[in-house]
Amino acid sequence: MSGIGRPQPALGLLRWALVAYLAIGGLPPAAGAGPALGLPRERTAPSGQAGAASTIEIRADSFGLPLAPDEVARLYDRPCVRLGVGDTVRFGATIKAEGDYTISFDMAPPTDASVSPPEGQLLIDGELPVPDARRIVFPLYYRDSTDEFPLDRYGNQVLIPQERYVRWTRVPMRDVNLSQPYPLRVHLTAGEHAFEFTLTKETMLLGSIYVEPSSPYPSYARYLQEHPATDSSGVLITLEAERPAYKDNASIRPLYDRGLEVTPYDTYRLLLNTIGGESWQQSGSTLFYEFDVPEDGLYCITLHALQSYKNNFTVFRRITINGLVPFEELNEVPFPYSARWRNITLGGETPYRIFLHKGTNTLALEATCSPYDTAIKNIKRSIADINALSLQVRRLTGNQADPYREWEIADYIPDIEGQLSAIATALAEDRAALVAINQGLNSQETMNYQMALDNILFLARDPDKIPIRMNRLSEGPQSATQLLGNVLSSLQKQPLALDKIYIHSPDTPPPPPRTSPLASFTEGVKRFVHSFGENPYYSIGAPENELEVWVNRPRQYVDLMQTMADQTFTPRTGVRVKFSLMPNESKLALAIAADVEPDVALGISTNIPFELALRNALKDLRSFDDFDSFIRIYSPGSLLSYVINDSVYAIPETQDFWVTYYRRDIMESLGLPVPQTWGEVIRILPDLQLYGMNYGTPLSGGAGLKGYLVTAPYIFNHGAQLYSPDGYATGLGSDAAITAIKFMAEQFTVYGMPLTVSSFYDSFRNGTIPIGISNCETYVKLITAAPEIEGLWGMALYPATVLPDGTQRRYATGSAQACIMLANTDKPEESWQFLKWWMSTETQTVFQEQLMMNYGKEYLWNSANVEAFRALAIPEEHKEVILAQWEWLQEPVKLPGSYIQERELSNVWNRIVFQGANPRVAIDDAIITINREMARKMEQLGYTRNGQRIVQIKVPTIDTVRGWMQGAEP
Repeated sequence: MSGIGRPQPALGLLRWALVAYLAIGGLPPAAGAGPALGLPRERTAPSGQAGAASTIEIRADSFGLPLAPDEVARLYDRPCVRLGVGDTVRFGATIKAEGDYTISFDMAPPTDASVSPPEGQLLIDGELPVPDARRIVFPLYYRDSTDEFPLDRYGNQVLIPQERYVRWTRVPMRDVNLSQPYPLRVHLTAGEHAFEFTLTKETMLLGSIYVEPSSPYPSYARYLQEHPATDSSGVLITLEAERPAYKDNASIRPLYDRGLEVTPYDTYRLLLNTIGGESWQQSGSTLFYEFDVPEDGLYCITLHALQSYKNNFTVFRRITINGLVPFEELNEVPFPYSARWRNITLGGETPYRIFLHKGTNTLALEATCSPYDTAIKNIKRSIADINALSLQVRRLTGNQADPYREWEIADYIPDIEGQLSAIATALAEDRAALVAINQGLNSQETMNYQMALDNILFLARDPDKIPIRMNRLSEGPQSATQLLGNVLSSLQKQPLALDKIYIHSPDTPPPPPRTSPLASFTEGVKRFVHSFGENPYYSIGAPENELEVWVNRPRQYVDLMQTMADQTFTPRTGVRVKFSLMPNESKLALAIAADVEPDVALGISTNIPFELALRNALKDLRSFDDFDSFIRIYSPGSLLSYVINDSVYAIPETQDFWVTYYRRDIMESLGLPVPQTWGEVIRILPDLQLYGMNYGTPLSGGAGLKGYLVTAPYIFNHGAQLYSPDGYATGLGSDAAITAIKFMAEQFTVYGMPLTVSSFYDSFRNGTIPIGISNCETYVKLITAAPEIEGLWGMALYPATVLPDGTQRRYATGSAQACIMLANTDKPEESWQFLKWWMSTETQTVFQEQLMMNYGKEYLWNSANVEAFRALAIPEEHKEVILAQWEWLQEPVKLPGSYIQERELSNVWNRIVFQGANPRVAIDDAIITINREMARKMEQLGYTRNGQRIVQIKVPTIDTVRGWMQGAEP
């Protein structure tokens, strides 16, 4: 049995040698299985006065606000108030002695709280006492909704849906990233001080507020002196780690592990038998376990853990018992890299003996990156310094990377060598500390550190060459900025997997892990042989009495869909549903040809339904009586691609958005406003280009073909139509369309926007394109993979086109994935019931919530159901921009032969921009090609015969769909 020893000397390089101060309150012990929580009792004085314990308690009945009648409020044994966004409580406190203090809050979320955590701001004497007091984040808690893992229809365990665990807790004021080792210290002078707390997000119930002097955690030796209890004997309690009592991050999820070392184990079935891993890596994420011990005494704790996620890297956990860190050594417990599961006893070969009282105790394990906090701060500072220096160089050179031009950079930036040397010195110190923490081993983090340091030292040797070596400073994947950004992201991730937790007496060690190469080989042979048998897992085909649904999404989505359908849809309707993976959409066409198609398909690309509908392969969804009333959940323009005359052959499932992203820090440093119209974009371009920057548009990215996704908005916003009113010819010959195409090309030929941008996200991240238009993919990357610019960027609407009459239009596309019903289904009513259930606000809200809770923000679900999207747990300021842009969502209409217009519109742009063609000539040539191909396609599909029109085409518009919605019966 291996163990974690006491802190190594190397760890003292960062902070373990520092004297800590008391984390007041912490996370209190749970009160059994009930929703309420008994807060730890302390000696307190009357409101606003220091008592014998030097603790000041300000009770809620002194806030001057109505006391909360909420059901949760009755679970708290003191007065409390309910706060909404913008509500403020003010109070005074008399400090007897000058010193450092910590501030904590008794709080609980109300029963009607959203999935986003409450946030607040604290002012003392009218000012922020520390910068992080601007944003105090309060936790929410979750727990499993059932006692046992549900089984899917194949006997495998699946995730338990999470539910909110309403509990009162005392929350100390901490830094927003929860990366510092202790609560925030506030220095207060003796005398009267005025406090002002404002809730800035969500709602919460607020009880008492405490102001306490900070003091260090005791050492382990002192802790034993203060707890002179006897060792327990003969006790061995085993907790299966995958079943915590509750947690403060719903995305920490159980995992499958097929190894013999973990329990429970099954040869053939998938069991959720571990927890954490990469889902438990965010600093501050905490798992709570409740257990009973038979008597007061000293106990040991052993974790059966695995840290194989980051090579040669040490991750950390903070251990609390009944809401408090018992002693300093448990504040930052290291877990080094190991390729195998190990029993890790706290304290190592001489285990820590921890006092537990008889009855229920609560053990909490919090992921923490606090040993790396100094390095994280220095990296952020270094990145900011590098970006500032890079901007200075761009201002000086205009980003002219001419290798034959000489610069005397030091004449214009006299301290440039000093700046680079200071950055290099800080990086060298941090790298040495990082290597020491990881016991001298070189990890990917230390290698990135070294490469960034080498770049800075290389540039410092000859600063005059920096203008032609910006790829080493701040531009490109191997620049110092990008390398440090990668290190920053990695240091903040602390992954660890747990199988079991042992609470045991010092004389009763836990059993060693099962390790047998022969047994592992035997189990592998059994599974190999079993794989040749019948395996219905996600196979194609369903019994006659089941609805068959193919899903073009990864397994995680299908698992959750199957679980939700089995638990809600089938009990309500009696209709059984079988989901199957569809890894390739081309399989759908082949299945239709072979007459083995499903009843319903989900996750279908937007361009596919029209082509299938033309060939009578899809069911007309408007044939159902309640279709028009059902589609009120959508943006009207999102259905246009699926409309043929008065029929609709698909409904949107997910929806993209095209908005303006801008680097707040760069725009402010240049003194430039965020443009709201294309005219304003044109006006800021010279200033951006002066410093070697530019504006990004979707036309700059992607392949050579510029599809409707990026070209159609120009046509819409100039008031033009893609087709003639009768639908038999192109509409690109109108004056408005010609103006739109000219502007689309002049952005590059006249105004100098970048012709090719390989990745808007990377260019935005390194600052070469600090503003531009992009979609949901960029948004997910920015909120999950760009920590170095967190808080430095914002979103605005798609730039408006101002027409001659002053009208502003900002239409943009938003196609993503769709749902279809196959024409040959023998269960049309059941299929329509399923589609309505699947896209209903209730189902979509639960699905998107469970996805993000189970798998994190990377699995953000941008539902096409606008009502469900409003409930998505993203910042309100972002959500408001997206919803406002969706009011301008317009998909291009599809008609027979429309593919040639999409292609020719792209070709026109390419000819004008790259070949210098006359716009009018290029457009006229394209019109001839488009009309000829459309006529051929119309003849082929039976719309015309011998050139005579025999089918009247209705070209749908947004008003068409809006009329269906408004005309439907409630």
